Amino acid sequence: MAIRTRSTVDSLVEKDRVRRAVYTDPSIFSLEMERIYLGSWISLGHESEVPEPGDFKTDEIAGRPILVTRHNDGTVHVLLNACRHRGATVCEIASGNAPAFKCPYHGWTYRSNGELAIVPSQEAFGPDFDRNEYGLRPLPRVATYRGFIFASFNPDVPELEEHLGRAAQYIDAFVDRAPAGKIQVRKPLKTEYAGNWKLQIDNFADGYHPPFTHPAVFGGPTERASRAPTNGTEASRRGGGTRSFGRGHSFSDLGRFRASNRFPEELSLHPSYVSALTDRFGPERARELALADTYLLIYPNLYLQTLLSHFRLVKPQAVDRTHVYGYPCDLVGAPDVLNDELARVTMAWTSPGGEVQVDDMEAFSRVQRGLRADPQEWVLFTMDQNEHVNEYGEVEGGGMGDSRARGSFREWARLMAEPS
Repeated sequence: MAIRTRSTVDSLVEKDRVRRAVYTDPSIFSLEMERIYLGSWISLGHESEVPEPGDFKTDEIAGRPILVTRHNDGTVHVLLNACRHRGATVCEIASGNAPAFKCPYHGWTYRSNGELAIVPSQEAFGPDFDRNEYGLRPLPRVATYRGFIFASFNPDVPELEEHLGRAAQYIDAFVDRAPAGKIQVRKPLKTEYAGNWKLQIDNFADGYHPPFTHPAVFGGPTERASRAPTNGTEASRRGGGTRSFGRGHSFSDLGRFRASNRFPEELSLHPSYVSALTDRFGPERARELALADTYLLIYPNLYLQTLLSHFRLVKPQAVDRTHVYGYPCDLVGAPDVLNDELARVTMAWTSPGGEVQVDDMEAFSRVQRGLRADPQEWVLFTMDQNEHVNEYGEVEGGGMGDSRARGSFREWARLMAEPS
C-alpha cells in the first residue's frame, strides 16, 4: 500500500481503531523503517555496555549496521559499520574491546572514534587521497540521557531533551532508584517472535491481557478484576493509571496492588538499600522509589520496567519478525542480594524459558497469523474512553485500557505522514 498523503494515513488509523494491514503490509513496514526508525530518535542501550576505552558493541537501526564505541577520550560514538572503501562491515563481533577495527577485505583500519588510521598501499590511491575524508561515517545525531544512548539518522530531529519532554522524569526515577544515581547493565536476554514490532509496543501498554495470557503469574480474570483500577479517577486514587505524553511516549503506574505478585516487598525495602536512598532523598521519597511499579515507553523502541529494574529494546527485522533485547540492570550502590534477585526475576520474566514473555511471544505470533485473514478489518483500541487531559497536556487514563496505545498511534500517524 503506497502512503503518499495524510489522507492515506487517516484511512489506516482512526481515533480508536487501526487497519490490520498496518501490521501485515510489507510496504507499510518499509515506510515505517524510513520515517520512524530512521527519521526519529532511537535508543541503542546504555553507556555502561561500553564502560572502558576501546569497548564496543555492534547493533543496527532499520537493518543498517552500526558500531557503538567508547573512544580513548571517554566519548561515546555511534558509527556506520561499513568500510568506506568497498562497504564491508569492519566488525561482526557482538561486543568486546579493541584498539581499532580492521576491514577484512582490504585492510583499511579505523580508530574507535571512526578515524581512518591505516590504508595499505595508500600511495596507489594517488597524491590527492586524504585519509581524513574516509573515516567511518558517524550518525548525524547522537545524545545521551542518564546514561541511555540515543541516535538518529535524521539531522533535523529536535534536541533529545525536547523529544523526551516530561517523560524524562520517569527515566530519572528509574535511575534514581540506584543509591549511587546510576545503573549498570548486565548481558541482554534476546527473544524473537514471528510478528510485527508494534505488537510488542501495544502489549507494553495493555493492562487487559495479563490474567488471560499469564494466569500462573497474575492470577485468573476474576481475581485480577477485584484488584485492578478500571478508570482514571479510581486509578489516581489508588496510585495507578496511565499517561500519554507527546511524541508517542507513555507511562503506567501500577501502584502497589500488583507489586507483591512479582517481587517481595521486604526485599525492595532491604534496610541498607532504603537507608542509602534515604540519605539522598529523605524517607518518603526513598520508600516511594523502592516500591515503584511503573512501565515507561519511550517511543518507538525503549521500554523501562521499574520494579524489576530492567529495560527492553524492540528491533524490527521484517513486517512479521521482531527481536527484543531485555537488559537486567544493577542498581549501583544497592546490596548484591537485591541486584542478584532483580536479575534473577528479570530472567524469569523475560527469557525464552521464563514465565511471562514467552506467553506474549506465542500470543503475538497468533495475532500476526490471524491479522492476515482480512487486512482491511480493524484492530480495536476502544477500551478506557474516560481519559482526560491534565494541566500539562498529557492524556490520563485508567490502568487497564487502551489510552496508551491510542497515544502511540497518534505519533505513528504523525511520523508516517511526514515527507521522506
